[in-house]
Amino acid sequence: MRYFLFLSICLISQTANICAQIREKQQGPDSLYVKSYRYLLNISTGLQTNNAEFIVAYPKDKLRIELSPRETLQQFLLFQYKWINFRYSFTPAYLNPDRSALTGNNKRSSFEMFMSVKDVDISFSHQQAKGYYIKNTGDLISSWKPGDPYLQLPQLGTKTTSVEFAYNMDKKFSDVGMLSGKSKQLKNAWSFLPVLGISHTHFYDPTIQALAGQHSEDYNLDVNLKLPLCASIVWANDWSVAGTAGPVIGINFFKTDTYDQVLNKIQNKETRLSTGYWVQGGISYTRDRWYTGLNAYTYKYGSGSAESRTSRFLYGAEFYIGTRFHAPSFLKKLL
Repeated sequence: MRYFLFLSICLISQTANICAQIREKQQGPDSLYVKSYRYLLNISTGLQTNNAEFIVAYPKDKLRIELSPRETLQQFLLFQYKWINFRYSFTPAYLNPDRSALTGNNKRSSFEMFMSVKDVDISFSHQQAKGYYIKNTGDLISSWKPGDPYLQLPQLGTKTTSVEFAYNMDKKFSDVGMLSGKSKQLKNAWSFLPVLGISHTHFYDPTIQALAGQHSEDYNLDVNLKLPLCASIVWANDWSVAGTAGPVIGINFFKTDTYDQVLNKIQNKETRLSTGYWVQGGISYTRDRWYTGLNAYTYKYGSGSAESRTSRFLYGAEFYIGTRFHAPSFLKKLL
């Protein structure tokens, strides 16, 4: 799966480059609804928080476990020019006081790249996390109270690789304008924005020894289709608010490795229908030379049966401020 995603991204990058060159030659003036700044170099920075929780529930046993890495506040740098967009995020210590006594140690690294080819937005991301805690410890231990250490799984790790394809069905709506300053909404507009997402997550704990009847590693492959409606309202000079909301349907392919009495590895596979929702909103102030904004999102989907249910809950918010200027000659030649 990892090599398939890598080859897909390479192919997409080459195709995007060719399509972008063709589009550049055919590029006309800005529409009455959207002003584009894609031919200027847009550089922004800001603060963001993103988290991915994994929820496992057993309704018959009235048991629910919410796994979460430590929530951190990150600083990021975002570079946008023509069809390519690159974000680098890091976690400064001065913004994140030490809470290892409560939630344990946590390490996270992430990489994100996204591009636009005509009306299709393509994004690729990879994140590794190690060190989780049980967020609902109070539901499992009656004597637990806020300020006490959470139940911790310091060696539990996840590797998540995701690819998304979003199609904007109405050019009057600026989908990138809701998230950054790469374009500016000039008049009210709305659109339908279907998104096909593929996400692969590997759960592992290298310290767990193989025991009969015990599982050691889990693999989740999610293929989801988001079906949100989007709207953008220009309510003052250079100000606009935008939002998207809609259902999510998909298929979850789950595989887990277990061991029999003589420690032979057995793979258990299951396929489930998943459902959920996607909500995102933002406010932006955009001028010709600089821009700022705030946006947030929540995304949840899950699958299960009468015996068990698994869910993934993603949420985050960011504040950004940026500027734009003419790209240097070497970048124009490169892209």
